[in-house]
Amino acid sequence: MYNKIAMKISFRLILTFLLPIIYCIFCILIPMASGAGVKDTKHNLSVSGPGTAKAVTEKGVCIFCHTPHNAHPVYPLWNHEVSETHYINYWSPTLKSYPSASAAPPVDGFSKLCLGCHDGTVALGATLGRSGTIKTIPLALTPANPGYLGTDLSGGHPISIVFDSALVELRSRDHNIMQLKLPADDPHVKLYATQNGKGIQCTSCHDPHGGRGGTGAPPFWQKSTHDQVCLVCHDIIMPIGH
Repeated sequence: MYNKIAMKISFRLILTFLLPIIYCIFCILIPMASGAGVKDTKHNLSVSGPGTAKAVTEKGVCIFCHTPHNAHPVYPLWNHEVSETHYINYWSPTLKSYPSASAAPPVDGFSKLCLGCHDGTVALGATLGRSGTIKTIPLALTPANPGYLGTDLSGGHPISIVFDSALVELRSRDHNIMQLKLPADDPHVKLYATQNGKGIQCTSCHDPHGGRGGTGAPPFWQKSTHDQVCLVCHDIIMPIGH
């Protein structure tokens, strides 16, 4: 009996020390490996953040996305509310992943986490680890700078879609469209869990902890230029016989 009690106490002590260490890995080591780190980007929503949208008094940087305790049960250490809205998905006649926008799979995985802030339906300070929302300065919105993606994603790149050899083969049969290739060994552009498989998520092209994009590259871009990311998966060489 005493041994069981001692084991429970030891387990609780391990969790007490282990979870903060894991939290530090998310907040320090991962951003450091990503380049400049989240502290110097607009994803730093603390009072010291460089962007116009930021907290009124909150000094913590990682807290807006991660927490070592009481995290979102689906996503490890996730601390921000996720959006439950319905999205209008991308579709075109050349897309082979699904036959229409209405047939698109639901947004899931890392993309759903990103949209928790970027679709504009959830407050930036809507964290889970505290009672109440962290007070933030509202983002100044203008017609030229709407600030949020909104729920109409039809003008972007398809996300939360499975990208496998079957899709590569399916597109290869159409000689009028750009072909695909799997990003098998690329160190930055990767496939992530989606629809019970692996595929394209927001994080495939964007690094939320900093990115490597040069002048003119999209925000938090995984590589120096726009084309360097696109050409990891898209092959500009048309099939033989085209």
